[in-house]
Amino acid sequence: MAPATTRAGATDSDAPLGNPGTLAPPTVPGDGAPGLLAIEPLIAFMDACVGDAGLVGPCHCAADRMEGNLTAIDLEVFEDRMSGALEFSPDLAAALVDCREAGPPAQWSDAQQQAYLNECSAGSDRLRSLCACSLARAQDVVPAHRLNHFMASTEVRPDIVDFINLCL
Repeated sequence: MAPATTRAGATDSDAPLGNPGTLAPPTVPGDGAPGLLAIEPLIAFMDACVGDAGLVGPCHCAADRMEGNLTAIDLEVFEDRMSGALEFSPDLAAALVDCREAGPPAQWSDAQQQAYLNECSAGSDRLRSLCACSLARAQDVVPAHRLNHFMASTEVRPDIVDFINLCL
């Protein structure tokens, strides 16, 4: 049996994917339920978003909105865009506009600050003052509820060393 043809003689296999001019959407195993963004692209986004423009509150607000609504496929697309060229999707840009009046996020608890300082200084008294200096930037970029993920990752950029370098 020959494949069904549509107008202009195209077969079913030539049918558009619903996103003309682009590649087919990626397939990701899993149920597609919304979930947390991997820490690496989240921190890359936060660092790029916060920059030096004082957008800490709006960036955290946008990240919160984005994280709770992303499916596994959305996560893969977002990670590809962020790792490729730090491109913000139209949805993310819209979230930033919606969050433009957001206040600063909740500060890290004393225990979280201490955990960061301990991890950063790794027992070195010489590093302690640099780590204390880097704490402000780390709090701007790393959401409090994701601090443990940040400290556990060996692939995240910027990392603690990058935050320390801002203080040199």
